[in-house]
Amino acid sequence: MSEPSVPTLLAMLVCDQVIIDQQTKKKSLIGVFDNINAIVFPAATNCAVYAKLADAEGQYKFKVRVVNLKDEQLLGEMEVGATVQTQTEPVDMAIYLMGIAFPTPGKYEVQLYANEVYLGRVTMRAIQLNVPGIPGVSPWQQH
Repeated sequence: MSEPSVPTLLAMLVCDQVIIDQQTKKKSLIGVFDNINAIVFPAATNCAVYAKLADAEGQYKFKVRVVNLKDEQLLGEMEVGATVQTQTEPVDMAIYLMGIAFPTPGKYEVQLYANEVYLGRVTMRAIQLNVPGIPGVSPWQQH
């Protein structure tokens, strides 16, 4: 069996949730964001990474990594296996990341790999909010 082709990344977004309609197969991306706003750090969040790929066919191990751009520290990663039947149509996928903890304010990167081949990235920022009258006791996120 030959090696699967390297997919082309057409789109990648971070959001709260991806909903797939069972009848139409349409995808709804809920709460698309590129900033994590928090009163205190570390700040943890759950999110979904949506990706649209072209030219994929065969067996894949997809991996999403979240990396701190300041020092290349890996914050978390998730791997999922998938079989793509035909190369003639684009493929949509959603990978959920649970409890990713952003240690400090700064710039972060969400990276996508297919069979250990880097496909692309999106960047996001963690921002510390100063909210008068709210003590910084527990993490509070707003996307």
